[in-house]
Amino acid sequence: MNAHWPKHKVYHKEQKQRAMQILEGGMLDRTRSLAEAVARRAEATGSEFEKQGAAALAFGAEGDHNAAAKAWRKIIKGWPDQPAPYRNLAIVLDRSDRVAEAAAMFLKAMELYEDGSKQWADSAAAAFNLHLTDDCYDAPKPEWWNEEALKALSARVVALAPDHNQTCGMRALVLQGHALGLVPWKAGPRTAAEIKEAAKWYQRAARVTLTPAEKKYYEQNASECDAFADPLLAEEEAEAAKARAAAEAEAEKASAAAETEAAEALNVAEAKATAAAEELLAGEEKEKQQVSTKAGKAKQSQGKKSKGKR
Repeated sequence: MNAHWPKHKVYHKEQKQRAMQILEGGMLDRTRSLAEAVARRAEATGSEFEKQGAAALAFGAEGDHNAAAKAWRKIIKGWPDQPAPYRNLAIVLDRSDRVAEAAAMFLKAMELYEDGSKQWADSAAAAFNLHLTDDCYDAPKPEWWNEEALKALSARVVALAPDHNQTCGMRALVLQGHALGLVPWKAGPRTAAEIKEAAKWYQRAARVTLTPAEKKYYEQNASECDAFADPLLAEEEAEAAKARAAAEAEAEKASAAAETEAAEALNVAEAKATAAAEELLAGEEKEKQQVSTKAGKAKQSQGKKSKGKR
């Protein structure tokens, strides 16, 4: 992994560039609209929590990440069991290029959100994506940072949030494994079917992503997964066809042997039946002859007695 890690830096640099493009592509406007909506709700309900949240969102919408981070930390101090402030702080830290801190906050949000909610899934995918970066290379990994757990987790997040590009991208990368390049966990071999499924999730991510650059990135990965998997599928299909042909030939051979054995058994049975019938007929004929002989002798004896009396 250490030998190949420099190759990952190019990828991670592209990831950061894509994140900036997403930000420039309307994220600030959406944050500003959200801040205004939360402020209106806070005014209507009198909620101090939402009032402070609206202010923190407003700082972020203006690009003042330091002020936004400070505001979210204050909210976390006042409401430590609320997951949303941790997630919002993570977003601000990520925009400030404080990736390792952002990853930790996403993990905390994931811990606090209800397991199985969309927010939980989004936080999990965000934490996963940040832990792929070189900024988090030496950071402690979550307990699910292993092959089996990542496959299970990525399947859950896309089931909960199938129209979010981060969740789709997570599932695609986990299924892809080392097929297109090294990944920072001990990934095992992948089947052609898994890599084809990865291509489908990349395609889905491309459909729901926010910028042309992201779209191009996901589409390129989908194309590379298809190109990698198609020859493997053809080979697997050829092997499967060969195995089916061998199985069919073996079945035919076994069927022919069974038919031969059955025919031989029938012949033996018929021969035994014929012999038994012949033996029975011979016995009956012998008995008839014995009866006939006894009857003739009895008649002769009776004739002699009759002559004596005269």
